Amino acid sequence: MANIMNQPMYQRIKEDILHQIQSGLLSPGDKLPTEYQLMEHYQVSRITVSKALSELKNEGVIERFPNRGSFVSRLQTAPALAPETKQPEEPVRSLEHLPEIACIMPTVRDLFSMSMMNGVLSAFPQNEYICHIFQSQNPQAENYMLKRCMETDISGIILFPQDQPFFSNELLTMNLQKYPLVLMDRYLPRLNTSYVIADNQKAGELCVRHLYELGHQRIAFVTASNRNTFSVKRRLDGVLSTAESLNMPESAIQVVEHIGCAHETSYYQELVNRLVREEKVTAFIATECNSCVYLDELCASLKLDIPKDVSLVCFDSPMTKTRNPDFYTHINQSEYLMGQEAGLLLRKRLEQNDMGVYHKVINPSLEVYHSTASVVF
Repeated sequence: MANIMNQPMYQRIKEDILHQIQSGLLSPGDKLPTEYQLMEHYQVSRITVSKALSELKNEGVIERFPNRGSFVSRLQTAPALAPETKQPEEPVRSLEHLPEIACIMPTVRDLFSMSMMNGVLSAFPQNEYICHIFQSQNPQAENYMLKRCMETDISGIILFPQDQPFFSNELLTMNLQKYPLVLMDRYLPRLNTSYVIADNQKAGELCVRHLYELGHQRIAFVTASNRNTFSVKRRLDGVLSTAESLNMPESAIQVVEHIGCAHETSYYQELVNRLVREEKVTAFIATECNSCVYLDELCASLKLDIPKDVSLVCFDSPMTKTRNPDFYTHINQSEYLMGQEAGLLLRKRLEQNDMGVYHKVINPSLEVYHSTASVVF
């Protein structure tokens, strides 16, 4: 079990960037997100962001240029992550008496998940809680982790559920036993538990309205999952209802499921080629970061220029080696705030024995960048 304690926010931003460099998501010479983008992403002040970037610059990890931004240094590689300088010891409660909570997420490797995880950790002071972070990766692993947490001394769980059509017996048992549980990013119908989510239906609406205003009348809605999984279904509902309200024809929205999962690359190349060149689709809405990147790669292999030939909108902001961080038009779900709110709800349950069920819905926003453009007839 990984045990990740809270850190100052600037340190977490710094380590997120270091992780991206060490894992190859950022290469020497790549441009980092702007200070404003980092402020928005982590919901922090410019001072906090500037401190993180200044330390990276002083350590030779990045280079900063006026009016150009920050870039991964071409001269040195990122140093290994090291614990913070030990601070003077303060009286703290004995570790064996601290309550333990678990945060279970599908992955902690992408920027969206890391930001959400840091939001969760910000709600739990390190001298008051022990926080465990688990990476579930698949529904079977998630169910095993839930069961193990209930069997041990874990006081409560924050769960970013696997995207699947049905919830598990473990979740049903937890609900019946009134086990302290808060969901984030997804809610599960018929499971009466607290959750913090972004308004997925509103997000679908924002995507369609933006593309419609640019003149797009044929749009493909693309997901790596099944259209009936919880978050995908809500996003698609927003897309379809908005298209109807704008009097777009019934054939305006094409739905593509399991992109990149069920067939060889050649199958999806042929599919995208047919959608764009024969069925005159002029825009894609990708419901996941990995689907967006995969679509981008498919378009490049077919000599389709984004956004000249086809526009691309996605949920969250993908990090790739071939695109600048500010390339993709995307839905911002305020994931740091989502994680923080989920953490505060669990603390309320644990510290105040509050048995209430709370639902918090965060309004998404559309960040318009360079992957979308007006249709050229």
